[in-house]
Amino acid sequence: MKKLITPLFALVFLSHLALLSGSAFGQQTIYSEGFDYPTGQLPPGWVLDAEQPPPWSVNDSEMAGGEAPELALGFSMAAGLSRLISTPVIVDGYNELQIKYKQYLINYAMDWGEVIGMDITFDSGTNWQVLWEQPLGTIDIPQDEFRYYFSVPSGATEMQFAFRYEGNSYAINWWLIDDISIESVVDNDLICSSFNGNAAPVAGVADTYSVEVLNGGKLSQGEYTVKLMKEGGIELASIAGANIGFAEKTEYELSWKPDAGDIGSSYLYAVVEFAGDEKPENNQSKNLNITVQPENIVPVSIGSGEIPVNFLPYNFFNMYSITQTIYYPEEIGTSGDSITAILYNNQFDDSLQDVHVQILLGETEQTQFNDEWIDPAVFTMVFDGMLSFDKGPNQTLITLDNPYKYNGGNLVIYSSKSYEVGYIFGPVFMSSIDSNIYRSRAAETDGDPFDPMNPPTYGYNVEYYPNITLFHTTVGTSIANVEESNSAILFPNPAKNMLHVKTDEAILDVRMVDLLGQVVYQGAGGSHRHEINVGNLHPGFYLVQVLTPKGLITRRALVTR
Repeated sequence: MKKLITPLFALVFLSHLALLSGSAFGQQTIYSEGFDYPTGQLPPGWVLDAEQPPPWSVNDSEMAGGEAPELALGFSMAAGLSRLISTPVIVDGYNELQIKYKQYLINYAMDWGEVIGMDITFDSGTNWQVLWEQPLGTIDIPQDEFRYYFSVPSGATEMQFAFRYEGNSYAINWWLIDDISIESVVDNDLICSSFNGNAAPVAGVADTYSVEVLNGGKLSQGEYTVKLMKEGGIELASIAGANIGFAEKTEYELSWKPDAGDIGSSYLYAVVEFAGDEKPENNQSKNLNITVQPENIVPVSIGSGEIPVNFLPYNFFNMYSITQTIYYPEEIGTSGDSITAILYNNQFDDSLQDVHVQILLGETEQTQFNDEWIDPAVFTMVFDGMLSFDKGPNQTLITLDNPYKYNGGNLVIYSSKSYEVGYIFGPVFMSSIDSNIYRSRAAETDGDPFDPMNPPTYGYNVEYYPNITLFHTTVGTSIANVEESNSAILFPNPAKNMLHVKTDEAILDVRMVDLLGQVVYQGAGGSHRHEINVGNLHPGFYLVQVLTPKGLITRRALVTR
């Protein structure tokens, strides 16, 4: 069946509620809004400031995570800058506050450069302060509760907040808000606000995991420890925290080199250890599921695009889907080895369990698709089982039941999915595009499940191909076997903009090499530190070669966006 959603209609005008109440940990709620009003209009006292007002209204739905009704912005052809502005909130006597609310943004596959955000003002809108903003893009913001911290200027007695939309609102499906509250903060509260890293580390190769710490308490803090933990409460790494003031964020990089005993599936998490914390429940991150690969495994990343596609390799709008995608030898970069696993970068609005997936691999002389599927006779079944997809942005690793020996041809990944729920919004896989070359073929249905050995007579060709990482076995020495006495550290790793190299010995030369062997960066050294701007590099794995007086060190780096 389809996962149906209550229609969002914007028609009439409405109201607001401000409360003063005590709460746990000595906090006070000075404002609360649940949008419990008749539907179709703005909440009473709220103002929509725009030359072309987009259709904000109270709606009889509960998609943001609270109870119906909720605040909703639907699509229209309204363009330009708009702010939906709250009623005034009395902040006299408060210095540090937090605003929290439930939110779900269902995007549209169109990007005209729109920007969304939340602004606050302490002078009735003469000056606006950005609390958060981001380009709208084409990816959803999954349902969650969001918190932001801010200081009240000296002498201010009231404030207002506003949801800002810049651009054409036709580029959105729905922006849904509920259960807004503004609260005072406690004295001591450190928060583990984000944690990320490689979901498929290789035994013997050091990987760096990023932990962001946010100070949500009034007082500055300097006596705390950030720890990288493994399932079972095993401490892998730790670092002393630096001084951090109210509403400030600090990012820490913790390195871990798994060994042979870590091979297999587990999970990692981060902990901020702070003895005086008044809200310890927010000191631990969500779990990051990992699968440690053996030492003789080398990852090869293919695809540098940032295009979210909702029908490759799996289409969740329909219950059943089938796809074939071609990857070229120059992208794969090796032959004679076995492919043991495939990793996809994806985002899901909900966690999905027990999705039946079949994967077949084969090789072909075709360089693109015509009007037919590639003959199933060339394929080998390498995976037939159930997968789970976690909510939010994730790396999904599929370990093959039967490793596939790659012979150097055009590799075809042939996927079939069965899941007896159709999702209207949400699941996307990050993909690239090869203009004028049909890299993929797809079909979907709500009828009978597909039989991969008897593909349908229908289908359509597209230029997109999912970004993947293929995991190969290697013969002989892995890239992990480096001279231990000649150490080098890369951080942050993964890196988005700047990658830092730190060594024990003076750096003579630094190179970055992609997994096809092409040199993408070279720089001279001179000290124990070196910076590499990776902002213009395609996302994926790279080898960083560092030459010192003691010899050549090779480390692996992951570039992300």
